[in-house]
Amino acid sequence: MALISALIFLLVMLLIVSANLFISQMSIKSAQAAQQQLLFEQQALAEHLSSVSAATQANIEADLIVFSRCPAGYAVWSELLVQCDVFNMATRLLSDDSRFAAGYSSMLLRQHLVAGEVLYAEE
Repeated sequence: MALISALIFLLVMLLIVSANLFISQMSIKSAQAAQQQLLFEQQALAEHLSSVSAATQANIEADLIVFSRCPAGYAVWSELLVQCDVFNMATRLLSDDSRFAAGYSSMLLRQHLVAGEVLYAEE
């Protein structure tokens, strides 16, 4: 009888230990997945910021969606003197195994003075 109760006790302990191991493995996998998602989002943000800085420096028109010509704040200026465009730039990344996705979007305002135009003030 003592041997049977000892075997039952060992079986119960084995089940408890294996359940705890399973839970800890699931916890580790969950933490790793969250860390990989954060790293993927950081990579997507870095790529988006580099695309934004490249678009503002090089006048690149690719992947830019024009929303309007000039915002209302520039309405007092003549379109002959100041030209501006409002763009939307979006970056979306999907991991190779399709487990992670991240996307960022930015509004860009590009403005420039028209060369050769002179504004005369009336006295």
